[in-house]
Amino acid sequence: MGDSSYEPHSLIGNLPIRTRISPTGQSLASETCSPGVHITIPKPAAKKRFTDSWMKRRTVKYGEDGMKGPIGLRVLHSSPEPLIDLIFVHGLRGGSTKTWRKGNDPRMFWPQLWLPMETGLRNVSTHSFGYDSDWASTKPSILDVHDFGRSLLEEMRNSPHLRKDPNRPIILLGHSMGGLVIKKAFNLARDIPDFRDRIKCIFFLATPHRGSDYAAILNNILALSGIMSSRPYITDLTTGSTSAKLINDDFGKYANELPIFSFYETLGMNLGVSSGLIVERSSAILGPGFKNERVQYLNANHRDICKFDSTDDPNYITLKNAICSAVEDLLKDVSKSNMERSKEQLRILESYLSVSNQLHEYFPVVDGSCQWIDTRDDFQDWRDPPNEPPENSEIGLRKPSIFWVYANPGRGKTYLTAHIVSELQDFQLECAYYYFHAGGESSSSLGHSLRSIAYQMAMANADIRHELVSLSERNSSFDLDDARMIWKKIFNQGIFQSQVHTPQYWAIDALDECAKYQEFFTLIKDVKLNFPLRIFITSRKVPDMDRLCRLLEGSATLTCFEIPIEDSLRDIECYISTRIDSLPIYNMADKQLITDRILNGSKASFLWVRLVLDELEQVYSDESALQILQSIPEGMISYYERIIRKMAEKKLEKHITQAILLWTTASSRNLTISELSQALKLDVNTVFPNTKSAIEGLCGQLVSVDPGSGLTDLTHPTVREFLLSDAAGEFRISEPQAHERIALACLQLLCSTEMHPPRSRRLLSPNIRQKESNPLLDYAITQFSEHIRGASAEDDRLLLAVGRFLKLNVLSWIERIAEKGDLYCLIRASKNLKAYLDRRAKHHPFPNNETSNVANWSMDFSRIVTKFGNFLLEDPSSIYFIIPPLCPSTSAIHQQFGKRSDGLEVVGFRDTTWDILVASVSFEKDSRPTTMACGENAIAVGMLSGDINLYDRGSCEQIGVIRQKYAVDRVHLTDRYIAAHTFRSVVVYGMEGNMLWEKRMSSRCILLVSYTDSLIAITEYGNLLRWELSSGTLLEEQEFTYQSHDDDDTLSQYGGKPPFLASVSPDMELLALGYTGGTVCLWDIQQGRLMGWALDEENKLASVLLFNPNPDINLLLVIYTNHDMSLYDTWSGSLAKCHKCANMGILSASCSPDGRRLVTADTRGSLRIWDFESLSMLYRVLFPETSLRRVGFTLDGLSVVNITHFDMHIWSLAELARKNIGEDRIPHGDAAELAHIGEQYEALRTSRITALFPHPSLPIVFAGKYTGQIIAFSTQTGRQISVLYTHSPADFITQLAVSENNHVASSDANCVLQVWKFSMPQPATISCESLLLRTSLSAPVRQLCFSTDGTFLLVATAHSDLVYSIEDGTCVGSLSFEYHERHAWRWTRGPDRDGEKQFILVNNHLVKRYSANAFPSTLDDAEIYLEYDLPVGDLGTGIHSAFIHTESQILVLEIPHDSGYVSSSTVFLFDLKNVLEDARTTTLRPLNDFLPRCAKHFMGVSRRTKAFVFLHGDGWVSSIDIKNIMARKFSRHFFVPNEYLIPSSHPVLPVKSADDNIIFCLHSELAIIKNGLILGEIQNVK
Repeated sequence: MGDSSYEPHSLIGNLPIRTRISPTGQSLASETCSPGVHITIPKPAAKKRFTDSWMKRRTVKYGEDGMKGPIGLRVLHSSPEPLIDLIFVHGLRGGSTKTWRKGNDPRMFWPQLWLPMETGLRNVSTHSFGYDSDWASTKPSILDVHDFGRSLLEEMRNSPHLRKDPNRPIILLGHSMGGLVIKKAFNLARDIPDFRDRIKCIFFLATPHRGSDYAAILNNILALSGIMSSRPYITDLTTGSTSAKLINDDFGKYANELPIFSFYETLGMNLGVSSGLIVERSSAILGPGFKNERVQYLNANHRDICKFDSTDDPNYITLKNAICSAVEDLLKDVSKSNMERSKEQLRILESYLSVSNQLHEYFPVVDGSCQWIDTRDDFQDWRDPPNEPPENSEIGLRKPSIFWVYANPGRGKTYLTAHIVSELQDFQLECAYYYFHAGGESSSSLGHSLRSIAYQMAMANADIRHELVSLSERNSSFDLDDARMIWKKIFNQGIFQSQVHTPQYWAIDALDECAKYQEFFTLIKDVKLNFPLRIFITSRKVPDMDRLCRLLEGSATLTCFEIPIEDSLRDIECYISTRIDSLPIYNMADKQLITDRILNGSKASFLWVRLVLDELEQVYSDESALQILQSIPEGMISYYERIIRKMAEKKLEKHITQAILLWTTASSRNLTISELSQALKLDVNTVFPNTKSAIEGLCGQLVSVDPGSGLTDLTHPTVREFLLSDAAGEFRISEPQAHERIALACLQLLCSTEMHPPRSRRLLSPNIRQKESNPLLDYAITQFSEHIRGASAEDDRLLLAVGRFLKLNVLSWIERIAEKGDLYCLIRASKNLKAYLDRRAKHHPFPNNETSNVANWSMDFSRIVTKFGNFLLEDPSSIYFIIPPLCPSTSAIHQQFGKRSDGLEVVGFRDTTWDILVASVSFEKDSRPTTMACGENAIAVGMLSGDINLYDRGSCEQIGVIRQKYAVDRVHLTDRYIAAHTFRSVVVYGMEGNMLWEKRMSSRCILLVSYTDSLIAITEYGNLLRWELSSGTLLEEQEFTYQSHDDDDTLSQYGGKPPFLASVSPDMELLALGYTGGTVCLWDIQQGRLMGWALDEENKLASVLLFNPNPDINLLLVIYTNHDMSLYDTWSGSLAKCHKCANMGILSASCSPDGRRLVTADTRGSLRIWDFESLSMLYRVLFPETSLRRVGFTLDGLSVVNITHFDMHIWSLAELARKNIGEDRIPHGDAAELAHIGEQYEALRTSRITALFPHPSLPIVFAGKYTGQIIAFSTQTGRQISVLYTHSPADFITQLAVSENNHVASSDANCVLQVWKFSMPQPATISCESLLLRTSLSAPVRQLCFSTDGTFLLVATAHSDLVYSIEDGTCVGSLSFEYHERHAWRWTRGPDRDGEKQFILVNNHLVKRYSANAFPSTLDDAEIYLEYDLPVGDLGTGIHSAFIHTESQILVLEIPHDSGYVSSSTVFLFDLKNVLEDARTTTLRPLNDFLPRCAKHFMGVSRRTKAFVFLHGDGWVSSIDIKNIMARKFSRHFFVPNEYLIPSSHPVLPVKSADDNIIFCLHSELAIIKNGLILGEIQNVK
């Protein structure tokens, strides 16, 4: 008989409604008054408005009474156009809130949240009456139904809301006992003249008009409990109650004509002791005598008859429809008069406010857009403050709440405002809105906006309308354009004085377009309000935003944020989806494509998207659509023109605006605020106290500043196009002039003292640069060449500025780039300078010194990267004193900086110009290469170890490695993927090295290629497999079975041969397969049919198949095992061209991407470039090494890449053409008559140096050659002094040794030994005096070693060791050994002992001393065991060198070892001091553990510093002082260029000369680096 559940309190405060303001400006208050008219509007669920997160932020707490609802009459919802009041009265143990809400969710409070949203109830204010009917309370009660009815009547009479209009009808709705309370109140009202006729209708929900049997039971239980007493009001509910009978009798006298709706329950309730209907149907119906009673049942029990699950609950719909029907009937009499009165009032206000009833603009809402703002907690708290006090509580005056959203122009702020307005209207909240627009006087006037807002508030709210009409009747005139006067008269004296009880919402779009937007905030400041005012504002980021925010501190609550770009993009995608169907596009894929293109091109600009879609709706061809997407929409031009007209008004700073636009438009990357500030200081000599504010103030509608990164950018790409067009007027930017202007400013900065290089190598220090650099310097360093490329080439200013930079600070610029860890800027600078010079040549065809210098530097930049890139990255300061001397003598960098007194000096052999060999990359630290592929930006090399090494195509630096377990058989590169084939599977990786997919293969692949988004593999059984590259999905599988051209061939009947060669045409239409027996079959891939054969008359076996990659050249190249080459027409299969090649041994071939050139690599070490269609040889490059394995073109066709067993080489075709015969000339005639590049390599190959040994004390080094010559070179000049003597020309020199007393010993491949005495009659001449020894040995010589004074020579062969006396040439003695006795061994001379000469043998870790005088006698029986360890898993292959430093008694061992496919060396130092004289067996450990890990090759001991000189593993010549050997420090002097250390099977390693120069063998010449050990940089061992 009431509601006994315990539920939380409802939503706080009065939740007002308003109807949507239509574009016609008609008041929807008058619309809803029309009888029988129901306009369907959206009814969003309360949960959409009051989210779960919003509920969690509510911190107001209530006691048990508060959870039920307050006692007395309170407003739930106040209609802005109130015509009827609906009052809810709960029943027994109910509450003014909990009775009407299901569960604990306040959003289920339907009288407050659901009913106001219903059509037909917009003019209904709802109230709820509470009274103490809690029978479970322990407090005694004397109240009965009469008391509750009297209370209800008095609450209604005293309510200010009900007293405002004494003629407004009242509808009462009661549940259970609440119905009796209502009847009693109605009866009592009959005695009050001014209230007796206000109650026009009553709703009864399960009201026990004739009592209930359960009431008596309940009273008995209370009486027997001893705790709670019986209640009089429960007695009134019992069946046959006298009180209930009297109430019914009186009610029947007065209410027989009253419209009554009675609802009865149909479901029983379980009360523990029994169950059933609480109020029977007979008791819930008034019955005869009430002719206007309408009876209906609800499918609910007594408690839930007033609670509902949702607005779709059938019970709710039944009750709601009944209420709407009653309201409609009651309003029939008042609707017409009220409509006329409202219209008349609005006509008065239209005149008074001078506004039109047609709202100035209306924007549609985009479905699905702007959802992101609804999820923001700060927005929800602005719209519905979670802890706002109830409406009728005493809280005093209120402060306005402002939600300010800003963004760049065109970012969808107007669409966001439309969404907010629509949502507020859907929630039936009172909202006035205004859209500012630049251009129109009224649409940018603050006064007009205030008058419009006032009029809309009057349209929506009757109290405000009445107040403004009263104000007009008092003849309160004002200036229509004076915003302050309007605010004072209309708002302060009018609207803000009205008795409004509901929150008022304003939505103001593009406030920055208002001419006096700052004044708006001045008006808002310190305003005093009786009602909540919540203002939503959008604008661009105005320069004085921070000041305006500070202005409102304490006067208003303010939330301010920028629209996130990702949210704008989602909104734009929604907008596109609403319009894409209107485009003349019918294919879904095309729709998605055009959607993606529009979205990607939008840059978050709604305006651009809308205008583009407008234009796309008018075109039908793909070409027209593409043109629209790539150009400025027509409507944006006028928009931009309006903006620049406004900019032009600021004449004093117009030149600054132009500079900002120029730098932002023409910069090659987005500038930070600090960078742009410095740029303007350099360019127009302007300094800003706040650059960000200046940018936003001067050109904020075209230039934006990202709040997170501080980067500046144009608001949309079309801004750039506009500024480059004539439509920009005085703000037009000439792109070449802009680039020239920026380039000059960058060069000015690059030539500043901040960039000056160090004057001396001693001044190099990592901490010397302590001053904070100019913020723009980084941009100038990385981007200046981009602007040179685009700059005007007509005058000389830029050329001279570039020349000045190249003379002053170019090296420090290179250092700064290297410090960034990426040398791509150098590559770009090389290309950009060349492009600039090419354009300049059109205006100035005759070069001068300046252009020649720039051209030389352009070449130098790219070659520095490819030659020295890794070393430069490791030590950027090496650009000052190490790299310039190592460059070719005629290069610009060497000419200007390669001749420093404190720098290196290279004498002997050196290049005068940059070689056609652009770069060499050694694989010494890796496995042997097996395959190679060139991609757009990278080169991939597959290794036998399973690794895939990735190299940058421009700089040749290694950029990554992909580790695999199995050897790589084939590799293929695309712009996004790396595909590889091993003997187990096909694997595809992303460019970052992440595996995307793997497919196990049962057979080997003979071809791996890609086509569009597919990967194609041809297997050794003739199967074609095609996968989707991104996912690995198998798209196609075909089998091509061998078919012979000979009909009698039985193989064609019983299967066929497996192919071993394959090639696919560029259009993926043809497949060529090569089989054993010489057959090449041509297949149609699409149809899977044999098209024919590429027949050879001699039936030769093919070794290479290659379709021309140009689809317009229908040729197939077949190279046969005898190295003949044939071209076949792919249409007919007929032979088109044949070329006979003798003695070439072609190993690999590749075609340039354009199909014009063919490159082959052969067994003789030749790279040959051919014209593909004529098979005429164009160029030939002979390389000293003959192990060429794979060859290929880069994708641009400008370079050729080849790999050998040891390294990779990249050759420049442009240099090849420049040095040879011209790019387009095709020579004719026999290849032997062709002039070719690299002929010097043939001479280098046949006369290369095979042995090298420096003189112990003189600046001379001796070299033994392939031709058997022994030649002396000066280590001061690098020049050859003389040929001392020769062996047989057919026998190359194998070993060489030189003694302190000018003896030289040499052996050759024919086991001949010669020893000569030489003299130096003059400093520059050397001659042989006499032949001391010549003999033929029985085994190859492995080592030659002189004693300390040169009187004895030890000759170690493969089977024995012999010692010769130099004085008489006799053999002192010999020591024979078996092969297994010597694994890792080496002889060295030992220190003299009592005048006796000695040789020391290091063999298998043991050291033994032998007498030279009495060889092979040992000096003692003592042995020294050298305990050293090689890297785990490595196998020692011998001892490369052994050396004892006489002064320190340090033994140096260099031990080569193999690790799988990799060969390396380790250097150990042992201290023999006090050990050699000890007769006992001793074990020695190396002096330290770090030197073996870093030292690669020992070169000697410095005569000047006594430091041990070695080649570091990273390629640097380094040294370690014996004093610092335990301090784990060493000196790093200079790095060795890759070409100085050419890997080969028999390398001649560098040595140190007596004058501390380092000597390198370059095939047949010597390159000697001087001054290398003078200065060094101390390094700590890592």
